[in-house]
Amino acid sequence: MILFTLTIVFAFFIPCKAFSSNVDDNDYNDINTLQVCVCVPYWQCKEDFSGLIEEGVGIVDIRSLLNSNQSEPPCTGDFDVCCKIECGKRRSIPKAENKNIGFRIIGADNDATFGEFPWMLGVLQDKTYKCGASLIHPQVAVTAAHCVGGRRPYKVRAGEWNWLVKDEPLPHQDRITKKVVIHPQYNSGTLSNDIALLVLREPFKLMENVGVICLPPKHLHLESQNCVATGWGKNSHKKGSYQTTLKKVTLPLVPRSICLRSLQEAMLGPSFILHNSFLCAGGVGNKDTCKGDGGSPLICPVEGDMGKYQQVGIVSWGLTCGVINTPGVYVNVLVFRDWIDNVMTGEGFDTNVYKYY
Repeated sequence: MILFTLTIVFAFFIPCKAFSSNVDDNDYNDINTLQVCVCVPYWQCKEDFSGLIEEGVGIVDIRSLLNSNQSEPPCTGDFDVCCKIECGKRRSIPKAENKNIGFRIIGADNDATFGEFPWMLGVLQDKTYKCGASLIHPQVAVTAAHCVGGRRPYKVRAGEWNWLVKDEPLPHQDRITKKVVIHPQYNSGTLSNDIALLVLREPFKLMENVGVICLPPKHLHLESQNCVATGWGKNSHKKGSYQTTLKKVTLPLVPRSICLRSLQEAMLGPSFILHNSFLCAGGVGNKDTCKGDGGSPLICPVEGDMGKYQQVGIVSWGLTCGVINTPGVYVNVLVFRDWIDNVMTGEGFDTNVYKYY
């Protein structure tokens, strides 16, 4: 990723006292069919139980939000409540930030802070990094179809920041895929419909550095705005090196007509047609996603909800990296909302986890 330095800010958090840091398999008995929530002290949850309060949330335990007519409460602590998971919230971010995108670009470096993008995942196979992905449910990730394939399972890592640092403030978590669901109309030649869901054997434990991203409603009108891409990909097109620390880059969404013309003029010729499963972003000099960023999320601010983000794109392909007037091409997540919902429902997962509307 061609991608500015931020001061890392940490706070002290109160863990849910009723549970140990070890995950009990019984914690997840009903996670597939019931609404997912987290057990926290009542003062860490909003009054209507719709989400966590920004300050004061540390390690929390996933539970299922039981129906009111059931006798056993989901949380056993004297002061605990089952608080709905709130998607799309960035973490550990300095207060003084740009109002439009949520952080300041300083100099030529662009490291993300620890836990800033808690939904960011790494996909590995045979101890080798393959692609990025994002968490849309504690037990489901979304990535690019071109990143995954075959019958061998993948390891999915959440909560990672710097791959070489072993003593980060909170540990990363690894899960193994149970099923890889590739879009049935994916074309490996043209990369159209380049999307896949990774169903995990066990859910991730939600922590300050592990969370879920929101997905936009399928009828959302994407206006020209600045969005953010993250990843560990290369810092230049040909001789660049993969990054050990998670990077972020601010990229403008590019109107479809302008993107098509730019790609035609750059290399692809006048007969090239941009498939409707794609959208474009970037075209800014020295700022772009690059090789190794495939499958990583492109997120945009949710209008009217400061600090909340939604994933509109997935890194798919590009002609080069960081060249002016040559945008990168991303999977248009809005096009696949029905497909994602149908797969999630078919697997028994709650689709409300990634909805904010």
